[in-house]
Amino acid sequence: MASHLELVRVASPPSIPLEMTADMRKFVGMMLIRKRGKSMSWGEEQQKEIETIRERKITVKLSDADCDRLARKCGEHGLTIGELIENFVGDLVGGTYSNGSDERDYADQWFERCWFGMFPEPTLLNHLLNLGYEPEHYLDMLENVETIKSDIEITKQNIAEPSDEWKDIVYHKYNDDRTSYECVPCYNSVDEYIASEKEDLESYKADLEEAQEELEDMRADWKPEKEPNMDEEIELIKKWVKEREDFINE
Repeated sequence: MASHLELVRVASPPSIPLEMTADMRKFVGMMLIRKRGKSMSWGEEQQKEIETIRERKITVKLSDADCDRLARKCGEHGLTIGELIENFVGDLVGGTYSNGSDERDYADQWFERCWFGMFPEPTLLNHLLNLGYEPEHYLDMLENVETIKSDIEITKQNIAEPSDEWKDIVYHKYNDDRTSYECVPCYNSVDEYIASEKEDLESYKADLEEAQEELEDMRADWKPEKEPNMDEEIELIKKWVKEREDFINE
């Protein structure tokens, strides 16, 4: 094992799931590397990561005996418990600092051989992360779909039973030097308003179809072991997103 911290650029993500085909693993690895290093060198990127280093709070459950064993292990090698964890995390995730490629490989092998590495539950969260999607984006798209559906219903109502509120919809017409403006009605008649709402309705429908297709694409090839409870799947994603945000921002 290397006796010093080696500043290295991770050649490929260390924990791309083994069940992916070789081509899929290569593609995901290339995409993640491209995402990390798209606009700056590794040295510049690493420096930005270093600037965010600070103490983090992690809670673990250990017996008194394991606490003693851990303290002794660290003491024998002149490490604090925190320093040991920092080194292991860096190797496991190919982090800002790493002890070297061999250490990263061994840490990854350890993870893949543990029960959680060998048999991860095929949740939607697992699927999104494995394929490089941002779970937050999936949640945003779900929210977007609901917003568009609401807009569609409101627009349908406006077309079927338009109120007089259309008369109050105005735009600002500025003078030549843009020092003042007057309010000009957007519509001259209810028929103009309805025609505009019909155009908006078609636009909303197209937006809804596009958003739903994107969600379907993100779920493509997801193979849960049984019929999924989507409410539970979404709650799992929300919980993960919150825990990550809290962990980063604490």
